[in-house]
Amino acid sequence: MEFAWKDYDPKTMGYVESWLDESAVKATGLDEGFRDFYEYWVKEDGYRLGENFWCKVVSQKEQPFGIVAFGKDERRVIIMELVIAPEKRGQGLGGKLLQELLAGEEIIGFAIERAEAVIFPSNIASQRAFEKAGFRYHHAHEDGDAFYYIYESGTHN
Repeated sequence: MEFAWKDYDPKTMGYVESWLDESAVKATGLDEGFRDFYEYWVKEDGYRLGENFWCKVVSQKEQPFGIVAFGKDERRVIIMELVIAPEKRGQGLGGKLLQELLAGEEIIGFAIERAEAVIFPSNIASQRAFEKAGFRYHHAHEDGDAFYYIYESGTHN
């Protein structure tokens, strides 16, 4: 693996909040910050941290650069949020992070065979990152305010 993956700890990883500049908030909707997002999901009925909900901080050469939150139901993994540090954006790290997550059974203990993500139409960088990782555009929300992307192992290049 190219990257190091650590479980997010809101008490010691406050630097993640600094990644939520105006661009990231607009692209993700994390208006209340990442910590509040995390706290919501770890308390949500049906989600169990480390069993069907994960939040991983990703580092390269001991330098954290991204965070990804995802959950699993019976059929699929849902990528809930992906944020890259502002100084690391535009370097292809989001796509590489997703590729490693999808291919790296050792990160969460099982192979991801199907994954889904919802991306704002204006977030071209995320669309490219997800496509690079093997996701394909599936459909737009009927209001046009969201694009749905799907990954299925064995069907990407």
